[in-house]
Amino acid sequence: MVATPTSEDPTNVGITKPTKRATIAMEEGRYDEEKGEGSSSSNGGATDIKDSQESGLAGAKGSDQNSQHRSIVRQGTAESNVEGLGGPGMGLPRRMTASEIEGRTLKKSFTSLLTPQHRLKPAPGIGESMMNVLKYTWLNVLLLLIPVSWALYFALDRESKGASLAIFLTSFLAIMPLAGLLSYGTEEVSLRVGQTLGGLLNATLGNAVELIVAIIALFHCELVITQTSLVGSVLSNLLLVLGMCFFVGGLRYKEQEFKQTAAQLNTGMLTMAVISVLIPASFHATLGEDIQDNVERPDLLQMSRGASIILLIIYLGYLWFQLKSHTFLYADENEAEEEPTLHIYVAWGTLVLSTVLVGVTSEWLVDSLDGFTRGYGVGKTFVGLVLLPIVSNAAEHVTAVLAARRNAVDLAMGVAVGSSIQIALFVIPLLVIIAWIADKPLSLLFDPFVAILMFLAVLIVSYAIADGRSNWMEGYILMNVFVLMALASWYVPDLNSNNPAQITKSTLFPDEYCRNRDFFAMLVGGGAGSGSGSGSA
Repeated sequence: MVATPTSEDPTNVGITKPTKRATIAMEEGRYDEEKGEGSSSSNGGATDIKDSQESGLAGAKGSDQNSQHRSIVRQGTAESNVEGLGGPGMGLPRRMTASEIEGRTLKKSFTSLLTPQHRLKPAPGIGESMMNVLKYTWLNVLLLLIPVSWALYFALDRESKGASLAIFLTSFLAIMPLAGLLSYGTEEVSLRVGQTLGGLLNATLGNAVELIVAIIALFHCELVITQTSLVGSVLSNLLLVLGMCFFVGGLRYKEQEFKQTAAQLNTGMLTMAVISVLIPASFHATLGEDIQDNVERPDLLQMSRGASIILLIIYLGYLWFQLKSHTFLYADENEAEEEPTLHIYVAWGTLVLSTVLVGVTSEWLVDSLDGFTRGYGVGKTFVGLVLLPIVSNAAEHVTAVLAARRNAVDLAMGVAVGSSIQIALFVIPLLVIIAWIADKPLSLLFDPFVAILMFLAVLIVSYAIADGRSNWMEGYILMNVFVLMALASWYVPDLNSNNPAQITKSTLFPDEYCRNRDFFAMLVGGGAGSGSGSGSA
């Protein structure tokens, strides 16, 4: 007898189970074939033989059909190993291959980067958008000074005392509205993309003005301005902006609450930045005068570049934490969904044009610094710590204070503290890497006065936000601490660039060393050698 195929047989996948009648017919046909023609001697033998033959033919035909069906199953199974579940004609859905799944995942991820978080209302037309740009802030009145500063730069003698003052003031005031428009264009473009890409745009371009000014100062070998302007932005955001937010919000509300976990994490990130500044300073202080400057400089530069790479990696982890894994810690529950106020072409045009104008006007500003500081006795430390941060952050200052006034403290904290984190962990190390590529001696070795101010600012802010609440008194204290630091920076004298040997006793990387390293090293070495020779004599 032939065993009836069952569903447990792996070759019978997808085969319909034979009916009971077909099974009996197959069994009888096979039985009669084995028995033969001489198995029956009764009166009905002929009839039995005929029936047996017909049953045998039916059984053979059924067996052939079953074998053919099994071959189809085997063929379908072989094709399914290549194409997925169910081959051609099997009636089952096709399984995607690994490459197809990976391609679809990448396409979905790329689409999510460009898809807004929520459906946006139709943007206004180009004409209305341009009017919105002009009416964005009252500081736009100062845009009229852009052509004035350009004309003065080319028409006047930049070395003269009066000309340098005029160029510096007009460029200084013209950058203030440009910084606001650059931020405005960035926000409008960010609305058209996904949350992650929008966050990256804001994180990258949020401090574009500070970055542009610092890069131009770096290529002019204004190392003091480069370092102090960035530290000054951190001090301005942590003390002046945050203090004004707490003060203005506290006048309207007795007490304001914010997310304590995110605030403490932010102060931890700032502490990491301060540590990266203090380590080179402690290294330099430990060596003292026991080692030659020409030996110490390469070590400090290599240390600074390695630390900068580590800081950039830390900042990337911070962005992932903020934009992907723990977005709930930074989401403002009171903030209403924003709607576009600019046409997409106007938004991109505002962003690009503002960036170009900031770059060119900053060039005139930095180029007039030497004549301005020497002619009027203003120290570069004061200019970098106090004046330039006010220019770069004027629009953000207003935004943060208005947010605190309507009780959106988390938004105000994000503007003030978030901007400080970006400068400390992204802009400063990025500039060190850029200087490395451009062969400029910029390091993380800051002036001790500047490094101590940064440490004290982070320390007092960490105490102010430790309890997750703020009031007007805390803001009042922070603002006055900034005033004290600004007052102290006014009396910090500039280094005497006419005596390089005297400069190296105070700093390893003065501006003159950047401008002419070969001559500077020869002059310092000659002075040191003659001094030692006369001493031995």
